[in-house]
Amino acid sequence: MGKYFFLSLAATFSFHFAFASSPFTNLENYKESLGFNKIYQNESPSRRLKVAVLDKGFYGYKEQIGVTLPANTRYIPGPVAEPADNKVDHGLRMAQILIGMLTDDLQHADWVPEFALYNVFGYSNFKAAIDDVIAKKYDVVLYSEVWEYGGNSDGKGFINREVSRAAKAGIIWVNAAGNFGQTTYNSVVQTVNDSLVRLPDRNNALELRCESTKSGKCPVKIVLSWNDFKDDVELGTDKDLDIALTDDFLNVIQSSSLKQSADAKEDRPGFSKYPREIITAELTPGTYYLRVKNRSNNFGSKDRLRITVDGDGVKMPSHTNDNTLLNPADNASVITVGASDSDRSSSAAGFKKPDLFAPSSLILAGTNEEFRGSSNSAAIVAAGVAMVKGIDPSMNRTAVLKRIARGGSANNGDWNQTGLSLTVLGFSPANLSPCFEEVAFNPAPAYVTDILARGGVPVRTTFGIRIMVPFDPITIERYLMRTYFNDMIVALPQGGYTVYPRQAMIPQGAVEIFQRPIESGLCRSTGGTNGKSFSLF
Repeated sequence: MGKYFFLSLAATFSFHFAFASSPFTNLENYKESLGFNKIYQNESPSRRLKVAVLDKGFYGYKEQIGVTLPANTRYIPGPVAEPADNKVDHGLRMAQILIGMLTDDLQHADWVPEFALYNVFGYSNFKAAIDDVIAKKYDVVLYSEVWEYGGNSDGKGFINREVSRAAKAGIIWVNAAGNFGQTTYNSVVQTVNDSLVRLPDRNNALELRCESTKSGKCPVKIVLSWNDFKDDVELGTDKDLDIALTDDFLNVIQSSSLKQSADAKEDRPGFSKYPREIITAELTPGTYYLRVKNRSNNFGSKDRLRITVDGDGVKMPSHTNDNTLLNPADNASVITVGASDSDRSSSAAGFKKPDLFAPSSLILAGTNEEFRGSSNSAAIVAAGVAMVKGIDPSMNRTAVLKRIARGGSANNGDWNQTGLSLTVLGFSPANLSPCFEEVAFNPAPAYVTDILARGGVPVRTTFGIRIMVPFDPITIERYLMRTYFNDMIVALPQGGYTVYPRQAMIPQGAVEIFQRPIESGLCRSTGGTNGKSFSLF
């Protein structure tokens, strides 16, 4: 599986591309498959838009102004200086994706917006940026990040309060869903022996596994939070939990044990107003456990805790599926974007979010490394949002979504709708799995990029790799016709699609596209969300 931009691996992205039209080799595929090329050819904006990217790091942006970023790009550092060693370039990459898609790599000057990069490292800078985009009346904001704390898993909290101000001011806010789909655990706060909080794995703990990575280690950020964040950032909590990271013998490796305080003026070392504890560590391959202690003993039946783990090569066997969205991706007023090609993309059935799914796989020029994640998907969608907003500036969030969301058509459908039975298809999930496990193309062959952009997901079956879609694939092209109800729709290596009888031998390299069968879906959660994908046509 590819890497994820969301993790902001600064060392990987320290290159400059002064002689390249784009830092990504496959952006052109998305311009075609998602309908951007038709806009370039047939439409022009009615006025110049104001577009902003908010992020905690834009390392290397200066060298890219006039190269991959517009010459008018403004950088706003915020009132609080970022750390001197902050070489995160996640924001730069998001800006390059957005501008590359919106302007066809700066080839269409009429689509170049007034463009700003806001460094939002820390809450003070985040709030200041929102104050400024509201005052300057920006049209579209891209925020390809989420906060592991600051909210209560209900669309509220002090982070969401600030984002809601921007939405109420008429700004269309596009937010990444986040990549915590398989590394989030939600639970009630139930205390057992020795003040331990009940967790699902042995010894009232939550199991983590560090698997092999290129570096041989798993850098992780572990956040424990609980639902006592207020809408007012100055208000604290008197509810107190601690967390410890242990080895497989339950020997403590690292812990976080701040003393929570409800004092609005709290600033003592070792104290915190906020209901959260954070551990950062670098793990070697192996099994680890997280244990939580109840220090205040004042939790009630409505109290909930959440544990999130951010890091490559990390598995959480007992992860939660039903709500893995962090704030502000859970905000009802934003357009939340998930990655259609990543099993780590977060979702929340109760909120019917993400609002949209979009492809995320991008190939970095020079290294040919593939990167995935909802950050990339959100940047692509933000470009599309800016396009339709530019054509009709009167459009609000609802109108924009109606224009770019595709459901129940050849572009996408509802994962809850099913096609044929596995017995008719003649194959099943590989490795005796009850569901279909995703597999990543690295990189994706050119002839499948179109179907991946439409929401297709490569999966392992008992007869090799196939691509599952949430709609009947016969609708991909108008000319396709079945003779029998179970004929295969096949993507050909030379490009295009055709139909083969179910028992026929298909050409080498060709791949079948099939609708989610009756008995089994993807191993990741897809139910309850809007199940719509992004496309301009």
